[in-house]
Amino acid sequence: MQELRSGNPPHTATLQDRHRFHVPHPHLPHGLVTFPLPHRILPWVEPWFLAYACLGVVQGGMLPLLLPLSAGGSTDAGAIVGVMNLAGLTAPFWGHLADRRRLHRQVLLAGMLVVSVALLLMPVRLGLPLKAVLAGLLGVGFAAANTVANMFIVEVRPAEEWDARIGALQALGGLGQVAGLLLAGFLGSRYALAFGVAAALVAAAVPTAWLTLRGIHVPVPRAAVTAHPPVGGEGWACSPQRLFHLPTRRGLATLWRELEMPFAHLLIVWFVAFVAIGAVLTMFPLAVMERFGVSARLPASVYAFAAAVSLFVYPLAAALAKQHGGRVVLQAGFFIRAVAIAVIALAFLAAMDGTRLALLGFAALVLAWPLLGVSGTALSAQLAPGEKGEALGLFNASSSLAGAVGALLGGWAMEGLGYGALCMLAAGVVALATLSTIGLRVGKLSPSA
Repeated sequence: MQELRSGNPPHTATLQDRHRFHVPHPHLPHGLVTFPLPHRILPWVEPWFLAYACLGVVQGGMLPLLLPLSAGGSTDAGAIVGVMNLAGLTAPFWGHLADRRRLHRQVLLAGMLVVSVALLLMPVRLGLPLKAVLAGLLGVGFAAANTVANMFIVEVRPAEEWDARIGALQALGGLGQVAGLLLAGFLGSRYALAFGVAAALVAAAVPTAWLTLRGIHVPVPRAAVTAHPPVGGEGWACSPQRLFHLPTRRGLATLWRELEMPFAHLLIVWFVAFVAIGAVLTMFPLAVMERFGVSARLPASVYAFAAAVSLFVYPLAAALAKQHGGRVVLQAGFFIRAVAIAVIALAFLAAMDGTRLALLGFAALVLAWPLLGVSGTALSAQLAPGEKGEALGLFNASSSLAGAVGALLGGWAMEGLGYGALCMLAAGVVALATLSTIGLRVGKLSPSA
């Protein structure tokens, strides 16, 4: 297939162009998440990937520790993280704006500039309302920058290279998350310095993106590629992986009219479970430091180690989903997370030094993500009625919304009930989610999915 280069005339997703864009037929199961092996990443890396690697360092690695630890309390921490995740739900607006006006590079640069300014102001002593505004700006900036990431690949590369290149982009984001966690742990409680370093990283990404993406315009409608399965993991709210498919009002209206019980069942179970999981994940760094008196370096190092190991679990999770079906893998992921959260609860409620037990449970919690990321994305595509891209867009939006609600409720629950009680409630919710997936009736994924 001939490569699509900048300056080519716009194309539309007609039937005669279907082979050009490599769009699977609607009835084929697709949406299975895979992940490239390390030795297969480097040949597909492009210079502008470095800009998104910097965003991965900050958004995926540093902020999950910096925001809750620097907030001044669990309630404020939950509010700040929750507002940032809620603001990330503006991603469809920025994505559709970029698609309509062909402003993909401009939206990316504007998003990064907004993030840089907000990061510089975060260490300033401000009240919670102003902190929440800055957190909202962070969410909006990340949403704008990340929503256009994959379009730069599908515009200039042939369809047979999309999997490899998008996988390489998301792999760099995953490695950036690991680096960001280690960096945040190293900087520790020097929050002003940490936010300054984060702002500098994002600011450095601006000229990188501007220089390496000059002259590139995206003539391909997003609808021409949204049915193509994304690769990689969805490690944090509003990451590029969650923004490959963007819902539209017309598409959601059609999806609502044609909504069938299996897909609705999946959405409800997923949302409720991830509200509970989001509450536990958001509050863990703050809780473990307050309860056991450890430094930020310890939870950051454990988080980084688990995130790094989880990158190698994706191929195994994809193979299991193809062999045994997505429902089995989804149940396994929920079960592991329920047990992991229960272990954390035991560590916090027991009258002993439960530091190691809490960190072990937290590592297991992080390591279970590939099982859920793979199976959830695959099942949402399999069970959705009609257009798969709209269904995946709704599924990803519900994931981000669950993270926001979980953070808000987690801060309140930790303040009022204690983190141990919060974890016990969350473990029960995720255990019920595990049992409720028994009713999902789906087949195994085809090898070509």
